[in-house]
Amino acid sequence: MSFLFGSRSSKTFKPKKNIPEGTHQYDLMKHAAATLGSGNLRTAVLLPEGEDLNEWVAVNTVDFFNQINMLYGTITEFCTEESCPIMSAGPKYEYHWADGHTVKKPIKCSAPKYIDYLMTWVQDQLDDETLFPSKIGEFGGFFRSLESWSFCF
Repeated sequence: MSFLFGSRSSKTFKPKKNIPEGTHQYDLMKHAAATLGSGNLRTAVLLPEGEDLNEWVAVNTVDFFNQINMLYGTITEFCTEESCPIMSAGPKYEYHWADGHTVKKPIKCSAPKYIDYLMTWVQDQLDDETLFPSKIGEFGGFFRSLESWSFCF
């Protein structure tokens, strides 16, 4: 589990992208955090008036990844290579990993290894400035199609 335990350049278990305080993205992140606790999910995800959809989705995507990363970190001791030798969803469904680039043919792997591959892949997407630019107003058309897909994992 390199993304959690540091064998991948020690990039683990910390917020993916630090959003500098005082930036517009930081303000969006604070708005998202404030509305998320409101109890109304519809309100929490509603695009704030006057905000760019791409910026809003990007901030929430990074936050979602950070939350999943922390959540998974709390259960790693319960799902080990030995106790979870297969990534599955019950006895009928088994997941095999392929990313289309490094691993082209799906491979069978343990649940921890699968999650490591997945989180590393997502982290690489978030680090890619062509997909998730750090400067406001630099999102391409590809970003929206990627975002609608990424919320499904």
